[in-house]
Formats: sequence, C-alpha cells, structure tokens
Amino acid sequence: MKKSKTIYYLDDDFDDLGFFKEITEELGHDVKVFSDGRKMLLVLEIQAKKPDIIFLDIHMPVLNGQEILEIIKSSDDMKDIQVVMVSGAYPKKLLQYCSDMGVSCLVKRHNFQEFKQNIADVLKEFEMIKK
Repeated sequence: MKKSKTIYYLDDDFDDLGFFKEITEELGHDVKVFSDGRKMLLVLEIQAKKPDIIFLDIHMPVLNGQEILEIIKSSDDMKDIQVVMVSGAYPKKLLQYCSDMGVSCLVKRHNFQEFKQNIADVLKEFEMIKK
C-alpha cells in the first residue's frame, strides 16, 4: 500500500485550489492549500512536520512562485522538500531557472483532466524515487 503524502499547494486561483485539493485527496493524500505565499511560508516555519511535496503556481501576486522557491531552497529547514512548479506555459528561461534551483519537476495546467493526470504521474514518480 502506498504511503499518504502531505502536500502543500500555493495558487491564487480558488478554482485551481479546489481542483487540486479534490484531485490529491482522491489519490489518498493529505493536502493543505494556500492562496497567499506569505501565509504558506509562515506555516512552513512554525510547523515541525514539513510537507513531502510543495506545488507552487509560478504566477502569483506579492510573492510569485519563483520568489517562494528561492526562499524555500535557501532555508536549511526547507531546502530538501520536493518542489513542483505549476503553470500553463514554460519559456526556456524558466525551465533553466527551475533546473538550476533544484525543482523536482514542472506541471502544466490546461484543463481538469490533464491536471489530474499530471498530478497523479508526479506523485507516482515520487513514490518510485522513495523506494
């Protein structure tokens, strides 16, 4: 039996937050969703148990996904958390940046079914890596 993961998802689109929560819970995982990067970072700082994976929307107000990624990867307490970037498009410059920052993978989000399959694939891949 696969182990349930604790997953955080940051996105400013409430529909996407709802889709993500529904998808990951359906796959048997615990998920916390955030619409504000500062709040997610605060929770990460005060929670003793860190999430297994963080999904970050790239395009966010105030602190965007890249800025959050830099904060996470520069923190001794959080740098080993797997991070997945989520967006509708990936320019080459962004792909190189994510690779340089140690992003585990990138997920495209076009429609609900594709997003669901992409999330399932990512979580299955992490399960295989952990074995």
